[in-house]
Amino acid sequence: MKEWLLSFFFPPKCPYCLKWIDYRKTECDECLAAFKGYAYEKHTPTDELCVAPFLYKDRIREAIIRYKFNGHKNYCKSFGKMIAYTIRDTYGIDNFDMITCVPLYYARKRSRGYDQAELLAQRAALLLAKPYEPLLDKVKNNLEQHNLNSEERKDNVIGVYSALDREKVNNKRILIIDDVITTGATISECCKSLREAGAKKVICASIAIAGQSEIIITKNGQRFC
Repeated sequence: MKEWLLSFFFPPKCPYCLKWIDYRKTECDECLAAFKGYAYEKHTPTDELCVAPFLYKDRIREAIIRYKFNGHKNYCKSFGKMIAYTIRDTYGIDNFDMITCVPLYYARKRSRGYDQAELLAQRAALLLAKPYEPLLDKVKNNLEQHNLNSEERKDNVIGVYSALDREKVNNKRILIIDDVITTGATISECCKSLREAGAKKVICASIAIAGQSEIIITKNGQRFC
């Protein structure tokens, strides 16, 4: 009832096209139908695999910017669902033990009011019936990656992340989620911290991949360029 009342005064919009939608939906029917179930795949500089339901361009790019910087945290419901579908159809749900996220620095999270990657990871974990665990701490407030070039991004994330609890990480297969993979420097550094803490395996997912994706994977596992 509360959600219905809120939707009466603040009708929800589709994250992708901004059309009005029913409060029980997370995106409009047209945008949902346009999601074909493909997954874009990219390897990070340290060779971890990352999959995403979208490329970072056009409407998707604009929707992610609204999600991160304009307070539209409710977008996590649609984004998290799309990521969950992609994880299920590419990795399967038996290839990891838990889900975590690339964390924000605490001051930035307080200023924004939420951690966008954390919301995505929590939503995906709920839909996939997997535990969500905050496994990493961002110990340095480094420069924002989107303002840097490729080489600067690599240097900017060195020593920025550390494992919160090595016992939770040790010998575990972990799936880590971020919002966008550009060069992969940030998520590579997170993967490194998890491996150093004893993780058995680390795989990655995001809403979108920036630049040219290596390949596309269909639901049935067929691959094509």
